[in-house]
Amino acid sequence: MFKRLQIYANEMYPVIPRLLISTLMVAVQYLAVLTFAEVPPIYQFHWEDLGIGYTVFAFLFLLRIADEFKDLENDRINYPERPLPSGRVYKRDLWFLGTLLFVIMVGINLVLPQPLGPLLLVIFYGFLMTVWFFQRDKIEPSLVLALVTHNPVQLILSFYVIHFVTYHYGLALWTWENVCVAIVLYIPALLWEISRKIKAPMDENQYVTYSQVWGFKGSLLAIVGIAAVGVLAAWILVYELSASVLLIVAYGVLLYFFYRYYQAPAGKNLKTIVPAYLVVHLSIFLILIAMLYF
Repeated sequence: MFKRLQIYANEMYPVIPRLLISTLMVAVQYLAVLTFAEVPPIYQFHWEDLGIGYTVFAFLFLLRIADEFKDLENDRINYPERPLPSGRVYKRDLWFLGTLLFVIMVGINLVLPQPLGPLLLVIFYGFLMTVWFFQRDKIEPSLVLALVTHNPVQLILSFYVIHFVTYHYGLALWTWENVCVAIVLYIPALLWEISRKIKAPMDENQYVTYSQVWGFKGSLLAIVGIAAVGVLAAWILVYELSASVLLIVAYGVLLYFFYRYYQAPAGKNLKTIVPAYLVVHLSIFLILIAMLYF
């Protein structure tokens, strides 16, 4: 079983890269909340910080596993080479892994010094996603409706992290700065969800994509606009730093690669370009808020 799970992790959810991304997400929110507090407190490391990082990593991993079961029939047609539909990984393997991740996540949060409400909200929303909000017949056929109902989970996850920091340090939760921080973290999830379902016209098949719904050019313009919102939300918080121009430079590089993709999209996709940009964008933002904080 463990060899099969290793195959699954390597192909569908590489543990080390995803753990680093989860850590980056938490670090950005954690430091941003401290930096933009009315009176920024001094950061003190506690083991609980690791628990928050694990929770984000585990929950995103659980969503990936849940998608395996939700999309199994479609994957057997469109992606038969993937571990589960190909039979290289069994359902019981993923049930075991998901249960283990979930039990550890809940166990850690039971001893964290904060109310369980935010975690329960995260779990409840995740559950609603797995059952298509009890409206599968309406949501599943509509890519846009699925996006509108499922993607806000990142906002719920951001609320969990931001609530922990504000509770731990006795800070105000509902501030415009914290809302901007949540948007900065929400945009990457939105960009990734849309960009991974964009194909060149000649590469389209029966699998429904945003490029089918909005058109190839329209879908690219959509993610260009969404990325711009993310840059604006981040820039509003750090505009006083001259180095904030790096956010715009990174966005300009993204536009360049998008243009190249638009000019010659056949056989290509955005599964490398967009994640790379998101890591760079969040890393730049983390450096900028660190400059403000320290």
